[in-house]
Amino acid sequence: MKIAEVKTMRPKGLLIVNVEPGSIAEEVGIEKEDELLTVNGKFLRDVIDYKFYSTEEVITVELAKQDGEIWEIEIEKEFDEGLGIEFSPMKIRQCPNECEFCFVDQMPDGYRKSLYIRDEDYRFSFMFGNYITLTNLSRKDKERIYEQKLSPLYISVHTTDVELRKDLLKNEHAPPILPQISELTAQGIRLHTQIVLTPQLNDGDYLERSVRDLAKFYPGVMSLAIVPVGLTKHRENLPSLPTFTPEYARKTILAIEAWREELKREIDYPFLFPADEMFIIGELPLPSLDYYADFPQLENGVGMVTAFLSEMEMFIGQFPDKIEGKKTVSLITGASFYPYLKKILDQIQIDGVTFQLFQIQNDFLGHSVTMTGLIAGGDILAQLKDRDLGDVLLIPSVALNEFNQLFLDETPFENLEKVLGVETILVESTAKGLAEFIENLG
Repeated sequence: MKIAEVKTMRPKGLLIVNVEPGSIAEEVGIEKEDELLTVNGKFLRDVIDYKFYSTEEVITVELAKQDGEIWEIEIEKEFDEGLGIEFSPMKIRQCPNECEFCFVDQMPDGYRKSLYIRDEDYRFSFMFGNYITLTNLSRKDKERIYEQKLSPLYISVHTTDVELRKDLLKNEHAPPILPQISELTAQGIRLHTQIVLTPQLNDGDYLERSVRDLAKFYPGVMSLAIVPVGLTKHRENLPSLPTFTPEYARKTILAIEAWREELKREIDYPFLFPADEMFIIGELPLPSLDYYADFPQLENGVGMVTAFLSEMEMFIGQFPDKIEGKKTVSLITGASFYPYLKKILDQIQIDGVTFQLFQIQNDFLGHSVTMTGLIAGGDILAQLKDRDLGDVLLIPSVALNEFNQLFLDETPFENLEKVLGVETILVESTAKGLAEFIENLG
């Protein structure tokens, strides 16, 4: 590798906020607070550009040092190997829509600003699977998506009917969705899609038409999830919307099953997937693993419960028969997942271990919100205070944000142990995460 000071001007770059010890970046003298300007002569708009242009085995980077010097560094590395640097977070592009069912608009006032960001950024869709509506893509955005093959993208369709979609999004300028999907898929961009289903708005004939319209683009459109609308108790300035009843959920799933069978015959793939929440609301048995094919929308709550239960059943045979001494392990979960996790815990028989499972009601957002990932720390504290929690309390990681371990209501994770007086451990919200904890109990 070769290092040379080559310029005195200081163009804007990507701010480096961390350099991994022992990394290539540390070896060549890259430091925290430096700015990465170019890779192979290409200016960098964001971390996607950095990853796209830095995959080769030999790259040249231009770096602005903190003292104003500009370095040019030639680096040899493995193909697709990173340099070991992290950048400051990207600014999120805001959503131009005013959907009446938007979950962000149903948050209580007075909490951190990030809770009120309505994300409509194709970059976050590509990197993290965030759903976007395609209502703010410019021609330059599309050119970049095609050049860098930013695929798959995750698209909230809601309906393919042009006028209804404008009404649902409360955006008269929302472009028709099908021409955009046609263009994206023609350019080789794969899409996962979803419809947030609201009774009496985008169901019935509208839903059937949307399903058939989107299935025509398979395999460019890889899957379609049907997700029930989520309503909190904080809708003071929003119109009243019908809720998902058990009867409505069952009726909708029956229709979906018929469409799935047709699609399996036509394209040899089920394509259409109801979210787990629909089966739970409808008080129906969860489908088997085969139902979900290749689990295309697992992170969207589609097949997540079935996958967790199946994986846990495989892990059970690996658990120790007994441990030395005795230990009581407490766990928390939301109302939706409670009966399924309870069933699994009842199957785990380890001499010396007692499991206690606590269902946390969501007083923060309302009892209709039942997902574990939306549990508030304040609700945990209020509902577990003065309870005998045994030796350790397990908290699923999905209930906290990734960066500073805060619950949705900004309660710090560390407060639980201080207030409840029990060792509190954060576990990965997967079967593997729970199984690893149990395997190490002995």
